[in-house]
Parts: sequence; C-alpha cells; structure tokens
Amino acid sequence: MWIRSTRIYTEDGLLDGWIRIENGKIIQLGKGEKEDATNFGDLRVIPGIFDTHIHGTQGYTMWEEGEGGDIDFQLDGFLKGVASEGVTLVLPTLFSATGDGEGALDVLKKTADRVGKPQNGANVAGVHFEGPYLNRVGEKGIRPKTPAINLGFVRQAIEAGGGHLRLMGLAPELPQSYELIKLLTENGVMAAFTHSDCNSSQAFDAFDQGITVATHLCNVMKGIHHRDVGGLGASLLDERVSTELICDGLHVSNPMIEIVMRAKPHEKLMLISDCTGYSGAPSGTYCGFLGHSGEVIVDDLGFVREPGGRLRGSSKPVLYGIWNLVENIGLEIEDALRMAALVPARKYGFGDKKGSLRVGKDADFVVISDDYKALETYVEGRRVFERASEGDQIFNQQMLKHLLRSA
Repeated sequence: MWIRSTRIYTEDGLLDGWIRIENGKIIQLGKGEKEDATNFGDLRVIPGIFDTHIHGTQGYTMWEEGEGGDIDFQLDGFLKGVASEGVTLVLPTLFSATGDGEGALDVLKKTADRVGKPQNGANVAGVHFEGPYLNRVGEKGIRPKTPAINLGFVRQAIEAGGGHLRLMGLAPELPQSYELIKLLTENGVMAAFTHSDCNSSQAFDAFDQGITVATHLCNVMKGIHHRDVGGLGASLLDERVSTELICDGLHVSNPMIEIVMRAKPHEKLMLISDCTGYSGAPSGTYCGFLGHSGEVIVDDLGFVREPGGRLRGSSKPVLYGIWNLVENIGLEIEDALRMAALVPARKYGFGDKKGSLRVGKDADFVVISDDYKALETYVEGRRVFERASEGDQIFNQQMLKHLLRSA
C-alpha cells in the first residue's frame, strides 16, 4: 500500500511525498510523486491521535447505563466514534456513577479485554479510571460527601484490568491516599492528581509519593494564588508530572492555555478531549442520560452545560483542540500534533510503535480537511473510518429519545 500527499506530517517534519506501508507498518518514506499510490492531493496526513482521557462520544459512553445496549455495544460504537474524530489509540475512561461498585469492575474488565485486539475503530491501549476517590467538583457544583478510599476495591480493579489498567486518578488529600498511590505504582498503574482541593504543598508531597499525571490541568483543582500556587501551580512547576489539557477554549480559556504553553515543557503536555456521549449530539435539551437526573443542554457550538451554566464534560474532540491551538492561539501544527500523539504515546509506553509517522512504526494516520475534520482514519494500515461513506452512520440514534426539545 502506498499513500501520497503534498502535506504529510512526519516525525522529522513536513513531507511532500509518499508513505509505503506493509503489514501495518511504515516501511519507507519518500519525496515527490509515486505512481499508483492512493493520492490525497493537498489534504493533510497527520499521525493518529492518542486520546488518553475520554468517557464517550457520538452517543456512546463508558458509563454502565449507556443507551441502547450492553457495554460491548457501547464499546463498539465508542471506538468507531473516536476513529471518526481522528483517534487511532485510546484509553477509554471510566468515571463510575456507582463509585466503587461492581458495575465499574465489569466495565473495566470488558474494556481491558479489548487491548491488543484489532477493532472496527481505534485500538484500545488500556483503561483510565478517573476516580472514584475524588474530592472536588467544578464551578457551580454541589460538593458530595468526602469519599473513603477502599484499597480492597482498588485491588479488585487492578485484577479486573488484567494488567491493562494504565491510569487511576485520586485526590491526594484524602486519608490513605499515599497507600493507594503505593498500591497502584507497585502494580504498574500510573497514579494521577485528580479532582482535588489540595494546596501546593500537598500536591508536591503527592508527586514525591509517585503521582506523575495531572488530570485535565486547571479544571477541578485549586488555581494559582500569589501566596499558594495551588495544585495548578505545582503541576506546572514539577518536571516529574505530565499534564493533560483540554484545549477547546471553554474548559480552559485561550489566554490561560497560552500561559500553560509558556510555563510547561511541551514534552510534558498531552492534549485530551474529556468527551462524553454528548459529543456529536444535535443541539437541544436532554434528560436522563449518562447518569444525569436533571437536564443537560447541548448548545449550537456543541458545548454541554447544565441549565445553571455548569459544564458537564467536554464535547469537542482533540482535533478541535488542535484547530484552536493552531488557528486561534498561533501554535505550530507540528507542535500541536506532537502533544496529541507522540507525547502521550511515550508517556504510556507506546513511543516505539505509535505517535508519529516514521519508518518502523505502525501505520496509524488520519487524513484531515483544512477545517480539521477527519476524512479517513487508518489503524495499522487498515481504514477504519471513511467520512464519505460512514459520516451519517456513526451517531447512536437511540440516545435521541432523551432529547426533550431541539435548540
């Protein structure tokens, strides 16, 4: 298989040329024309995105109560859905509505069972469990009861993951948090600083204990004050910590994104979506989906809020974040692509196979339009999404029964 484009974003720079693919691997790169190659003209060919924090998309969800079928049905739709957004590798992210209940373990196990198996969409790199031992809500949120860490449940989760639980988030100010960090890291699971009220001293102490990831930087953590730089400042300053960042311009304003980009080395920044099943949904008001008992509004821009204005997860894929970084903030696209693909691939141990277009790596790539839409997505040389033929078939239509009224 050969592909050709005037704009191929390789690990070594922009290439006007071609890629030769055999057995799912990139075996050769070259300049200029190539007869009989699949020619994408001037369309951009970018490395496949690795989204390490995403709960759902296109009406499918990692919640136990997803609409229209069991978790295998949800996973099938989810993996196809993220492929339609340029994602070729993913950490499906569990945020359990039942806390440390049995339902979460079942979802975790069935998701972990997909690792290493070709999918009709993005490949599964492992599982990200955001929580359940968290201690802060976002703006306009109602504070829940402080959770008690259950190390027995975490042992069950590690076992259910079968070696594929990659990341687990926690609030480090909770009692037994250090024991939890130790349990995770001793079993090969990275620990993340997540949904926390901790101050900067507590955050630095947690990093000393072994936390190496800051979940969706800026969101649901204490911000910077000149007498205490909070969890945000600690995450920016500590070189041991890799930080996730939602770049939709809403969860984090563009001026704040610029501050982060100047303060944190880009090899420690990973672009994420944090999307839910509302991503890609028609605008309107929904009720009774994704564990939300009240109403949720999807506006004309696709953003998701409660009637009181509180954000309810993200709705914009990483490709949208790349667009925002390049077109609104002025970042070089090569830099944005590295943070969306190669940086997370290296962080989670896939850097030798994934994250960039280079000889010897898997042929994971995406053909995108100039308005940053995925037109075709390839995983290990297999086309797993084509917008021209599948674009109208991706969204889970059964979710629409929760639509109360159109916008």
